[in-house]
Amino acid sequence: MYIFIKKCTCRYTVPSTLILRRMISSSEMATALRPFYFAVHPDLFGRYPQQRQVNEDSLKLLSAHLESLLSQKRILPSTPRTLPFYIRASNAPQDRGTFNLVKVPLERTVDTKLVLRRILESCNLSTEFVDKMPASKNSTPNQSASSTYEEGFQQQYQQSFYYRKRSEHNFGRDEDDDQDDSPFEKEFDLFQFRIKKVRENETLKKWLRKQVVTATVRTKAVQELQEEVEKLREDVTKRLGLREIIYDCGWNVEHFRGCLKSLEKLAELHPGALDGLKDRTVVFAAFTGVSLEGHVMLFTGDVQRNWLELIKTIDKHDSYLNKLPAYEYALSQVLRNIRIGRRKFMPKAQAMAYASHLRKITTALLDYLGKSKFPKSWPTNLSQFELVVESEAGPLMVNPTGQLIVPATCPGSLLVDFLTNHLAEALEKQSSYDRQKHIERDLHARCVAQFRLLSLTKDDSVTPDRMIECLEKLLAQGTKDRLELADLNLTITTYYSVLTDGTVCIPWDWKQ
Repeated sequence: MYIFIKKCTCRYTVPSTLILRRMISSSEMATALRPFYFAVHPDLFGRYPQQRQVNEDSLKLLSAHLESLLSQKRILPSTPRTLPFYIRASNAPQDRGTFNLVKVPLERTVDTKLVLRRILESCNLSTEFVDKMPASKNSTPNQSASSTYEEGFQQQYQQSFYYRKRSEHNFGRDEDDDQDDSPFEKEFDLFQFRIKKVRENETLKKWLRKQVVTATVRTKAVQELQEEVEKLREDVTKRLGLREIIYDCGWNVEHFRGCLKSLEKLAELHPGALDGLKDRTVVFAAFTGVSLEGHVMLFTGDVQRNWLELIKTIDKHDSYLNKLPAYEYALSQVLRNIRIGRRKFMPKAQAMAYASHLRKITTALLDYLGKSKFPKSWPTNLSQFELVVESEAGPLMVNPTGQLIVPATCPGSLLVDFLTNHLAEALEKQSSYDRQKHIERDLHARCVAQFRLLSLTKDDSVTPDRMIECLEKLLAQGTKDRLELADLNLTITTYYSVLTDGTVCIPWDWKQ
């Protein structure tokens, strides 16, 4: 990327010169921010929905900002000056559940290296990788004048930069920060404090006694609407020749009805254009595309025109879907027949993006093998292990089911080192999960029968060991005290709530 700087009469005079700058690549950016992603990734806050949601929303805004800097070298008008992120206070067992709220600054500059440095500094993370990034090459002798200009510019930001240690007691801010906060932020903090106090003192029996009437009324009120939606689903499925229609959005049943009516209207306006959906499964979800299972995903927030565009170009998405087995096989062969899987509680992903992720990680491993060899401590065959490849911002971890989770941009050397140190842990968690899932199924059936539940589900963040602990406590409490759960839909999650459709949500670690 070439930048021409003309003479100007400003505080820092820059002589006329030509500077050749090196643009930072997306893979370098992902590598630089990997420690940050490991610290704030929403998957690390499964038991803490409030912190998880804050980090998830902030990551979306940060991703849009960085994408704009890389592709367009401009700052989006909607980009905020700071983004809130929760970070664990420490890894010590006694500090589990204690977080610091950090306001990550987004510099109003197109200097991507400066933006990355500020993000890492705000969280007290190492900037060594960013500092080693070459800022320029093939520079002219006059570049020192330009550097003086940049250094003066950066000093203004460095003087205003600060990092304060925050505690959970003051909700992540010092008293001096109150003047910078909007009334909304103060109200939100007060709301969080009240929720936390209720959560600490509430027992399941006491909470149910107060909420069971509300849940029962809402459940009965929505039954008629559910019957209408079910009939509409059957009509649309039959009319379009679909295999099935699934609602996987998290909104209430009224929103599902709206989606069905939109699809029905689209079929009326464009007869014949939806023939590509025949014998397919349609899912109303959080994105528009084709999933790894071959389902046609329709984002519930999209306009009908976007749905129609996808359906018209569905063959293009299917071509990527058909290539996935070959890409997975290639990666498996490189890693000694390791099984390539998908996370059991993984959000839906697009086939096109997943194909790109598989190519990236395979290339990284082949580059590694071109210079080195796998460790001698590795088994000759890794088929008993399962590897899951996720997006650039994904974690590097062993999940509770024993799967090895790796981000697509993970360098080959880092991946090999991670596998070497975590193969034993993966085997241990696999065997534990295999035992627990059968126990969980048995307890699930017993709870549905004993409490006469309409349904019993769990949130993705609730692992089998947590679910087992919760269900065992429920059964024990049910024999002692009569818990009022008959004819209700129960969901095990991380918080207390009664949804608009009457579904009762209780935390897996509820108090007796």
